[in-house]
Amino acid sequence: MPKHCVARTSLSITYWLTAIIAAILLTACAVNPTFDEAQILAPVARTDLDRAAAAERQGKQREAADIYLQLAPRSPQPARAQLQLKALHAYLSAGRTSEAAKLVATLSAAPLTSLQHQLLRLEQADLALLSNHPKEAIAHLERMRSNALPKTFQVRRLGTLAFAQRLADRPIAAAESLAQLDRVLNGEDARLANQVSLVSALASLPQARLQTLARNGSGAMKGWAGAALALKGANASPERLKSSYRTWKDAHSGHPASPDLGNAYAEMLTGGYTDGDRVSVMLPRNGRFAAAAKAVREGIEAAKRADTSNRTPTLKFADSTNATRVTSLHAKAVQSGADYVIGPLEKPAVDALLRKRYLPLPTLALNEATHGDRRAENLFQFALSPENEATEAANTAFTMGSRRALILYPQGAWGNRMATAFRHQWRNLGGTLLGQATYNPRRSSYAATLRKLMADSSADLLFLVATAEPARRIYPHIQSLAPAGLKVVATSHVYSGRFDPARDRPLIGLYFVDIPWMLDRNADGPLSRQRLMGTSMSVAGPLARLYAMGIDAYRLAPHLTEMSRNRGAFYPGQTGGLSMDPLGRIKRQLTLARFTAQGPRPADEAPD
Repeated sequence: MPKHCVARTSLSITYWLTAIIAAILLTACAVNPTFDEAQILAPVARTDLDRAAAAERQGKQREAADIYLQLAPRSPQPARAQLQLKALHAYLSAGRTSEAAKLVATLSAAPLTSLQHQLLRLEQADLALLSNHPKEAIAHLERMRSNALPKTFQVRRLGTLAFAQRLADRPIAAAESLAQLDRVLNGEDARLANQVSLVSALASLPQARLQTLARNGSGAMKGWAGAALALKGANASPERLKSSYRTWKDAHSGHPASPDLGNAYAEMLTGGYTDGDRVSVMLPRNGRFAAAAKAVREGIEAAKRADTSNRTPTLKFADSTNATRVTSLHAKAVQSGADYVIGPLEKPAVDALLRKRYLPLPTLALNEATHGDRRAENLFQFALSPENEATEAANTAFTMGSRRALILYPQGAWGNRMATAFRHQWRNLGGTLLGQATYNPRRSSYAATLRKLMADSSADLLFLVATAEPARRIYPHIQSLAPAGLKVVATSHVYSGRFDPARDRPLIGLYFVDIPWMLDRNADGPLSRQRLMGTSMSVAGPLARLYAMGIDAYRLAPHLTEMSRNRGAFYPGQTGGLSMDPLGRIKRQLTLARFTAQGPRPADEAPD
């Protein structure tokens, strides 16, 4: 070969190697670009930025947003857009969705940098979630160029995506997002907390579905499903859970699941407190909420007795009967050295804490504030709201394939609220409402009302709002008139908590949503309803669900801060699959059940 040909060949190889290395380096930079907000905001006076940041720390999100918006017109791009983005984030943190929507419209027409466009999509996803539009949030997040995001953006995107997918009833997709997040997170503690959420979400799947995923899943997800199977059973003893996981991990040593996952999962299910923790519990001892408070308290105390971690907290109960004194009670809890506060239970008392805008301790209120679109720093809201059940009934029915709905609800304020909640969510999901009717729950015949309501034979769903006694009279009428393929879905109010084969026979076939604790007849752990039956009237009676709420409140309290920081966090509670929205509200995913001749069963276990 001529000498010049050799030289040219060597030069060609060198050129292409250099080009390939350069491309790899550029790709690496694209995968993990940096987002230096301080540099972007360098033209803005530091004293002004510090003033806004101080307002945010004090829970004065709206005031902070106003400061950022005052600074924006005086600042050059891209600082102007960044200030507007910070104002948008502050508005969303305060639940100010109308102001946030206007700012989104402004920013959509602004000259944003590439990364600012991505940040806007993250904020748009939060706005969609606060507006109860999880599918819209998913669309925003899936449009992001995930391989060209800073790591902080990737972490937020994947956590929010998992939360939105869970709300959209896509649990396996949510688990896949958390599996991706596991590959992005730095630090063993962060990865371990995320892995606990991942396997918890999978363990909440019906047994048959989880087994299929463990057998036929692809890649690491197959292994995560196997780990979840090993840990499945929220009421199993911690030692059994740990032993089961160790056996699985020994057989799958190459899987990315942490060797400590079994211990962390068991700790999450028992408590998660540290030595010396003190919890102040604010519940009313008298008045109309006293019986409900007693059931919650018994659940809290039962959860503490079942906590085998040897790090159980000291519980101190305070009487919150007088809602006007709740802020002073909370201040006393802070002064006495409490680490967490559980309560109050009454809505006016929650409103009083919300008006503080900032609380120095993580506080788990056991109700939702009147203004559900507002937020106070360190205030988290956990409610067994009937309206939430109506919303969950709509989500479940839509997932079952129904699209054309009818609503039948009782006359009165409660029926109106339930119908409104279902109607709003059904339309958000894209369903069609064909008709609705009210009934008098004291009457015994509903034939005329039902014939008129069900005249449109194209309906494939009827949402029934009823308590147990009227439901026993109404459901047989519906069955006699229903067109083929019509499903009837109700809320937990149709199930008294104790199945009576004679009295409840008319309900056989009726679907309803309820908390897992009411339906898990095979659970044998120390806090299973079957095990606790007979120990308290609260467990057996109509307040049983509040007893389960107490169990979850005890276990949630030490995890609140982590859940607020990690959107993908998931807790398999007795009252449902629990996660937290951007305003600190605990969202519950309920179990779909169906009445059978043997009693209520999870729908995946009930015969057609």
